[in-house]
Amino acid sequence: MKTLCLLSIMLLCVSVAMAEETFFSALESKAEVEKEGGTVDGGSFKPGKYGNGFVSEAAGDVIHFPVEDRFVNLDEGSVELWVTMGMDTSDIKGELFTFMTYKRGTDAVFLQFNTGGIAQMRIKSAGSWFNANSDALKWKTGEHHHMAGTWGPNGLKLYLDGKLEGEADFKKGPTVFAETFEINNASPPDPRFPTNSVVDGLRLSDHQKDPDEFVMDDPADVQPIGKLATTWARIKRAK
Repeated sequence: MKTLCLLSIMLLCVSVAMAEETFFSALESKAEVEKEGGTVDGGSFKPGKYGNGFVSEAAGDVIHFPVEDRFVNLDEGSVELWVTMGMDTSDIKGELFTFMTYKRGTDAVFLQFNTGGIAQMRIKSAGSWFNANSDALKWKTGEHHHMAGTWGPNGLKLYLDGKLEGEADFKKGPTVFAETFEINNASPPDPRFPTNSVVDGLRLSDHQKDPDEFVMDDPADVQPIGKLATTWARIKRAK
């Protein structure tokens, strides 16, 4: 019995140690994004929640990053970011994408707004859509808000400012990733859904984060640029 318990503890420790944050970008400037391996098409960098962030104001304004080595787990994962609103949520008409990876014709992961001022975490898997939707939001121009979407064995989840605001009973993930992911607009060949808001502090993780893992404070003093050498998840677990 003691041997079995010890083995279980060791396996749990290995599982926790392997779960990590695979990518972070402060989206501080065009030069920094390019240093991290991204491509900036139009747009500009303006003050966000912490330092600068990227704002898309016209069709074609978007940041692209390669998925490879950054967005790695189909079965479970997390996307989180800060958004500084460039409009009231009540004025939102149609889809506005803060984050998107979309292999056209197959699968996708979206963190977005939609008509009526709702927020959504959406996954397309094997041709079917699954949506975790919030109620209509009352966010105002200039406000900073944290958005996070997770998927995996606990279901599809949408968190706003650290609180669960939407969920769906879908416990898998996409079956394939696109080659790139996009920030603050849609993916090629149709990036015509600018949010007019600032997005900064983008984080990707290879596991389904719990709310206490979200980074709600200024990360500048603990984060290297680009893909993480030492992950925040590991730093937290080591404390």
